[in-house]
Amino acid sequence: MASVAVPTFLYGAAHREGRTLAAIRRQLGYFNSPRDAQWRGPLLAGTDTTPLPVAPDAGPDTPSAAKGVLVLGATAWVDNYNVPLRTADVDAVRRIGGGLRSVQATGLAHGDGGAEVACNLLDPQSVGARQVQDMVERFAREQGFDAGEGYFTDFSEEKIVQLYLEKSVQAEVFS
Repeated sequence: MASVAVPTFLYGAAHREGRTLAAIRRQLGYFNSPRDAQWRGPLLAGTDTTPLPVAPDAGPDTPSAAKGVLVLGATAWVDNYNVPLRTADVDAVRRIGGGLRSVQATGLAHGDGGAEVACNLLDPQSVGARQVQDMVERFAREQGFDAGEGYFTDFSEEKIVQLYLEKSVQAEVFS
């Protein structure tokens, strides 16, 4: 990786100490949004000379605004499921995070006065999207605001297997 021209951070089984993705995001300021609720991180446009707050595992210490940083990891399957909320109270949204085993969650603000709970479902077979949705809706009602219908930010494990099998069949037909 010595020739990597982008600051590269490793996590999970790819990192010698098993660092988590959340730890990297904290170190880089991903979870620290300013009071105007717009996350910017350390990579502001045109700041190609600002060193990162923590040294990458490979690549330069200073990111390019055009290229950013690379985060690469090896973990068990994780589903990413987010639930939009009709509130600008990000502090209340961040309190939602606890309570479900094997779910990492944080509150994220949107510029439109709304927010969402962003969740990593670390063991989607034991705690799935429906349980997360129910918990977030319950908390939102208790706090006096509404929750929208959640959505996956990626394909499910089943969908990826299905797509692979479909492509495999197509490749066999055309070979």
